[in-house]
Amino acid sequence: MKSASTPPVPERWQQLPCGSQIAEQLQLRLDEWAPGLFGFNLLKIDALSAALSLDKSRIRQSVLMGQFPFEGMDLQADATAMPFAPGSLDACLLAHVLDYSEHPHAILRETEIALRDDGWLIVTGFNPYSSAGLACALPALRRRLPRWRHMLAPGRLEDWLKLLGFEVIERDYLGFTRFMQFALPGHWRGRLCPRFCPSLAAVYIILARKRRFPLTPIRELKPVRSALAQPGMARQRE
Repeated sequence: MKSASTPPVPERWQQLPCGSQIAEQLQLRLDEWAPGLFGFNLLKIDALSAALSLDKSRIRQSVLMGQFPFEGMDLQADATAMPFAPGSLDACLLAHVLDYSEHPHAILRETEIALRDDGWLIVTGFNPYSSAGLACALPALRRRLPRWRHMLAPGRLEDWLKLLGFEVIERDYLGFTRFMQFALPGHWRGRLCPRFCPSLAAVYIILARKRRFPLTPIRELKPVRSALAQPGMARQRE
């Protein structure tokens, strides 16, 4: 449930500051990662996720689920209690879903249950320690962004994913401040900033994969010596 002080979940990328540019950059990353994704069922949660495409992947069909009504959705349900059987999904896309939720960790747990082993999870979010976090203090942008305390830092999100058994495969950082855009050319900004100063990026996108390993380690079997190779076995009869 959402409190009265929580900003409404945006229905279009244009409702976010620089939303159209951010959506274009996110779509470029998805187009790069999509050929490596495969499966039968893809779940997109809420309108921002539905606006992004994974058509270049090898996933056959997608389901649009909304926590609040939006045009074109297939079903409405709470992301903390998804109506899917365990292990029935091959991929899930959460575009800024955690930023607008009171229970982001519960959504991740529910997603982990619904995904099959080796299933894919794509998460985008606002970085609180960036220009997006500072913009929350401006009255003109306060209602167009999630609350600062709801924004998850990328490092914290990766820790949560690892605790749930996910392996982070790819990560990228987008939406740098105008100062960084003018100070560094696009080529160097794209190579240096994500590696050395990702906190300057307003938006991040993470691709993770659900992993399952046996709880009981498999003991290494010692080689058994052949009985015929033992000394004294090959004797001539008298």
